[in-house]
Amino acid sequence: MKPTRKKSGVGRGNTNAGGKSLRIDPELHPAYAAAVARGMVAKRNMAVAEGGSITCEAAAKLLGTSAASVVRRWRSYRLVGWTEGKVLRIPVWQFREGKLLKGVKEILQIFRSKDHWRIMLYFLGNRQSLANERPLDLLRRGESVKAIKHATDYSQDNQW
Repeated sequence: MKPTRKKSGVGRGNTNAGGKSLRIDPELHPAYAAAVARGMVAKRNMAVAEGGSITCEAAAKLLGTSAASVVRRWRSYRLVGWTEGKVLRIPVWQFREGKLLKGVKEILQIFRSKDHWRIMLYFLGNRQSLANERPLDLLRRGESVKAIKHATDYSQDNQW
């Protein structure tokens, strides 16, 4: 008989970004469990940052397109988003006046990452290389060329 091993709670949806309870597997090493908990809190904070998120359907209405088009854009690295279960969430900070901020799509194309939280952290995180500003701040000021160059340099420096 093969011994069974209890699976850890990591990667099994201990919480969603919307703030459901944080459940940490008690068998995890305390330092690891603390790191997992910090990651969950960071995801929750990013999910509600800058106005939170909307559903795929609401994003479609905002953009004047279909929900299927929003999903295609997200899958082809042209919109920032993440899934909560089977629901696609789209952060509102990437839009202004019903349009995608200039530079978002180009930056997503540079990274082409399925790590949606890493993408969120890139846009929302302060960068020393940008005088402690966020790439999102540059995009909002219309400095998309500078933001795209930063993303290109950032990806080439193996920091990505």
